Amino acid sequence: ASNRGIDEIRSLRQNVSVSPAHGKYKIYIIDEVHMLTKEAFNALLKTLEEPPEYTIFILATTDPHKMPATILSRTQRYDFRRLRINDIKKQLIIILNSEEKVFDDIGLELIARKADGSMRDALGYLDQVMNYCEDSIDLKSIQKTLGVVGNDSYLKIFNYIYNGNTDKVVKYVNQIVMDGVSVYDFVT
Repeated sequence: ASNRGIDEIRSLRQNVSVSPAHGKYKIYIIDEVHMLTKEAFNALLKTLEEPPEYTIFILATTDPHKMPATILSRTQRYDFRRLRINDIKKQLIIILNSEEKVFDDIGLELIARKADGSMRDALGYLDQVMNYCEDSIDLKSIQKTLGVVGNDSYLKIFNYIYNGNTDKVVKYVNQIVMDGVSVYDFVT
């Protein structure tokens, strides 16, 4: 995204013409490609129309609707899905086992849910939690570090609602927010 101008694309076009020193292909990954300027897209278009046989371009974007039709018509599109909670959890378990950490399975599910399908976010959250905890990663530490609540809190609130204890609902939710839980994360 920071190298989004025509000069950078011109430089890339010059490098594309040189065959790879090692391996069969030269692979160029342009992340946040939708951020390129109009002039840069036009310069890239010339290379995409007739790329050398040893060159592969990977254009990554979270906003494909911002891509010019001329670029989209010359590419193959692959949409990636968010990872499932169990897949994220499995990876976190592998990491924690390799680090010889004791962990709470329910806590890992909380991290995976908060990551919302993003392994990068899950790893960032796990890193935060590991920095906060010593050897054992428990549910309370995860909740405190990430500012989230577990299912038991929601069940308690639903129980108060079911029993008509609105004053307890308000007090309990207020306590949760005062403990540092984001209202957005709580509602989500």
